[in-house]
Amino acid sequence: MENFAANTQVLERSLMRIVLLIAFVLSSWFSWSQTLTSNNKRAVKLYEEARSLIGARDFDKAFERLQLAIDKDPDFAEAYLKLASIYQIKFNDSLQFWCYRQVIDRYPDTPKFASSWYLLGSNAFKNGNYEETLKYLGKYLELTSEKGRYAFSAKLLIDNSHFAINYKTNDFQFNPRPLPKVVNQFKQQYFPVLTVDQNTLLFIKRQGDEEILQTDKDKNGNWQEPHSISDNINSEYNEGTCSISADGRMLVFTSCMGRQGYGSCDLYISYKTGNAWSVPENMGEVINSPSWDSQPSLSADGRTLYFVSNRSGGFGRRDIYVSQQNEEGEWQSPQNVGSSINTSFDDISPFIHPNGQRLYFATNGKLGFGGFDIYFSDKKSASEWLAPTNFGYPINTHDDEVSMFISSDGAKGYYSHEERTKESVLSTLYEIDIPPKLQVEHKSSYVFGKVMDGETNTPLKATVSLINLDSNNSVEKVRSDSVTGDYLIVITQGAQYGLFAESEGYLYKSENFNLTEKLLIPVKINLKLEKIKPGARVVLKNIFFDFDSYNLTSTSKAELNRVLHLLNTNKTLRVEISGYTDNVGTEKYNLELSEKRAEAVYNYLVKNGVDKTKLGFRGYGASNFLNSNNTEEERAKNRRIEFKVLK
Repeated sequence: MENFAANTQVLERSLMRIVLLIAFVLSSWFSWSQTLTSNNKRAVKLYEEARSLIGARDFDKAFERLQLAIDKDPDFAEAYLKLASIYQIKFNDSLQFWCYRQVIDRYPDTPKFASSWYLLGSNAFKNGNYEETLKYLGKYLELTSEKGRYAFSAKLLIDNSHFAINYKTNDFQFNPRPLPKVVNQFKQQYFPVLTVDQNTLLFIKRQGDEEILQTDKDKNGNWQEPHSISDNINSEYNEGTCSISADGRMLVFTSCMGRQGYGSCDLYISYKTGNAWSVPENMGEVINSPSWDSQPSLSADGRTLYFVSNRSGGFGRRDIYVSQQNEEGEWQSPQNVGSSINTSFDDISPFIHPNGQRLYFATNGKLGFGGFDIYFSDKKSASEWLAPTNFGYPINTHDDEVSMFISSDGAKGYYSHEERTKESVLSTLYEIDIPPKLQVEHKSSYVFGKVMDGETNTPLKATVSLINLDSNNSVEKVRSDSVTGDYLIVITQGAQYGLFAESEGYLYKSENFNLTEKLLIPVKINLKLEKIKPGARVVLKNIFFDFDSYNLTSTSKAELNRVLHLLNTNKTLRVEISGYTDNVGTEKYNLELSEKRAEAVYNYLVKNGVDKTKLGFRGYGASNFLNSNNTEEERAKNRRIEFKVLK
């Protein structure tokens, strides 16, 4: 199964543990019998018999001989060590480490038994006992002059212990609480992901195989009974970790068994139209490799994909990769996100926040509390990341924490908490509050609604784009649902944006959002597009001029380029650029200013290749108000440039 966090990991560790320990017992410990600590002949004979029985893999009889040897000589260190190895194979940790303590109690300063100090120290770290870790491993390094076989690991655990002790003082108030029992009704549910409106939750349920379940909030904000996301997606095969776009209409998930693919686990994609999900498609050999590809995370608009792979050429066993779609919607060759994120160990479970600027992930290769810890990193540039920050205690502990989902506003987090019993692994979905110190700098909200025909109100399939007006860079691009006309696009604070809806045969529609100093509350805006025909008109809401001037500002470039694109793709189109002002000032002044502003737009278009015979411009002054002029906000909306189709 694909679930890295639960039974697969336990099984892998158990099998590896058994194989390594048998080899360990049969080889490394043998060297200690050359000069034994016991002079009791009967004890030594029992010990030698135990060695032979271990070689024959008869551990039960070897166990009996070693107990008898210790009865004969309670100070027989090598017998304790052999017995510890058998306890370890039998998964009896308490008695295993009891044996090591017997050795160090009797021979605390003997370099020959330094490994007992190391094994006790590593176990203390595993259980989150960081002060004990420092004591045991410090003694190990002292006895070996820092040149022992475990010196590198000991130093690493010491560094982690110092980190954990210092960081544990930052006891953030996360207020963790399990999601309602209607959601947490299975033994194992994990890897939660939400749509940006936080009204739909997807998670993986394991009961036999893995499948993707969905639960939705009712009108009172309560989670409802989970159900299969779709019969088209869940099958008799294994459907593992998944990611959904902000609008809930694109899903990428992992499948490791049954489906024909390229490697041991592959990524698959499905699209939602109306209420139906498409039959999943393998994302192809550009994304998938002959290796293990899993744990996807989509950007808000679904055009950037982060995922985990153990393909060759990385920094460690599992690394995080990223792929982006080009303008034709084709996925590009994945790139390793780099050494700021990836380590020589395992780096897993990426989650890219809806703002596209912060990446959360889990790793066991950086300073932490033990096992896998959650970290986050913010973008330094388009392809670089800042040094990651540990998410902190008590979310990160000495146990494995392997995934985190953060809401678009940065206020809530969702993760699965695991508890291991002798029989199985239990996992529960939790919600937490994110302390202000750990919240994203730029929070995200969203605009949603329908794209419709302006005359008939029928739904339209359209492209909705978000442009950063300051940089003129495309931030997001989504498509409205061809059946319902629904669209949703994420908008992140910290910039001024232009939103554009375009559909073939229609004039585009634009909106403006200035979030340089505030966060937009979720807002519904239905975008009604006018068919291209004589008399059709549209307000260009992202054309800006200097104060009391007709000089176009640089933030107008995105809208002007949209007009250019429309005219270049509709060669027979004849249009008038119309200028309007508010009612402040004289009639003459307003007419002149509105005409000069219309002319400025006209000149830009002509300068960039539009035939003059296809264009006209005119100023209308303070006429044809869209709103009253009672407030500055209303006056600002009346100061505008319009685009009108001529006969």
